[in-house]
Amino acid sequence: MKTSIIVFAIFLFSVTAFGQADSKNLKPGDILTITKDANTPFEHLYFQRSNFIMKRGGLANYKALDQKKVKIEAIAQDGTAKLKPLNGKKFFNTFTYVRAHLQKALENNELEVSSISR
Repeated sequence: MKTSIIVFAIFLFSVTAFGQADSKNLKPGDILTITKDANTPFEHLYFQRSNFIMKRGGLANYKALDQKKVKIEAIAQDGTAKLKPLNGKKFFNTFTYVRAHLQKALENNELEVSSISR
């Protein structure tokens, strides 16, 4: 009985701890950080395919996006957001913004919340 109560308490604690990064709290102007540890395409950040990036003169180096700060410009009704780099430069030297599904990207650790504007 005692172990089942402890397991239940740990379960409740873990649910509340992981529920902090919710995309419903995010709004335009908030700053996020792109996190990626491998040079594979993102699943929920919708960049162009590598051949289109190269045709426009860019290098499709996804690993270079690791720890890049982005700002939310707009959020659509379906949960996708328009993200622009905070430093004003372009993604892969070709694209000024990228679209991302916020909730799924936060769950898969492709995006982290850096600061929330109040």
